[in-house]
Amino acid sequence: MVSLLRLRRSTTILLALTLSVVTFVLLANPLSPVADSAGISLSVQSTGAGPRYPLCSNQTSANVTWPSQSWRAAAESKYGGLLEDKFTIAMSTFHRPRELHRTLTALLAAKIPSLHEIVIIWNNFDEKTPDPFVSQHGVPVRYRKPTRDSLNEKLWPDPEYRTQAILLSDDDVYYRPDDLEFVFQMWRKFGKDRMTGALARCATALPSGDWDYNFCSQKAHQDVYSMVLTNLAFTHIAFLDYYFSDDPAVTKIREYVDEAFNCEDIGLNFVMSMLTGSGPLLVRGSSQYINLDPSGGISRQTGHMQARSKCLNVFAEAFQCMPLVNETGRIEHGVKHNVWYKSVWNRIHG
Repeated sequence: MVSLLRLRRSTTILLALTLSVVTFVLLANPLSPVADSAGISLSVQSTGAGPRYPLCSNQTSANVTWPSQSWRAAAESKYGGLLEDKFTIAMSTFHRPRELHRTLTALLAAKIPSLHEIVIIWNNFDEKTPDPFVSQHGVPVRYRKPTRDSLNEKLWPDPEYRTQAILLSDDDVYYRPDDLEFVFQMWRKFGKDRMTGALARCATALPSGDWDYNFCSQKAHQDVYSMVLTNLAFTHIAFLDYYFSDDPAVTKIREYVDEAFNCEDIGLNFVMSMLTGSGPLLVRGSSQYINLDPSGGISRQTGHMQARSKCLNVFAEAFQCMPLVNETGRIEHGVKHNVWYKSVWNRIHG
């Protein structure tokens, strides 16, 4: 009997240790990017001659200024008077009434203290825009029909925006209301110089010299990211403003987005990192964000990943270097049992 008990205890401890996983949640300094992790995603693979356009942080050319700090004074002068403690949702929709209705219903049903306004970018050009309205919690909802069919229009710095923080989103994805307020507060505290959101992506330098767009690795020492997608991400309106500036490199990016009808989110990440020298910030709520995952959409098209990789290379050529910066940290909402073996032990012996 004693031997069986000892065997059971030994087996339990071994199982618990096998299941143990510790997730270190690092709060990155909002003005200082985290150094590249072991030279994985944004570095040169050892078997090749290096990327055609190297990291801006390694660039020595007099024609490349990285980061471009001169934009800050102009941004403060132009947008410093906007609300800092509220945010606006800029939500793009295209002939998906069911997804739009579900997302709007979820966001308007609960009171989100810092939500100032929701603006629907109405890309249904063959339909009249619905009338604006105010939710039961006093949140105005208005519809803006762009003047042209362009993905760039989602990033347009609408002169009617009254907040510095803009949550860029699509009609099929959203944070739960409690988490959304949390993410906004994390943007205020840690993310004003960053794209701050839910979905991370990576850029990897291939031996060929090209940059490859991918979903990021989860292997040890490779779990870095360099972009946050604009289907659910906070940005400062100043980045939108610069995206629509007459900077030659940014102008080339906008033109290519119109040509390829793709990659406006990659373009905005390039602009943010080029201006600040910072990478993005991944923020997760206490619950998983909602992704309605409709069957249609650009990301469902054949060759989508290859098209995104091409964007990386076209945009790096425009800047004459790769501005994206690896980050290794993320922020999560709430206290979690990160040490799993304790939970297993407590269940067995509780």
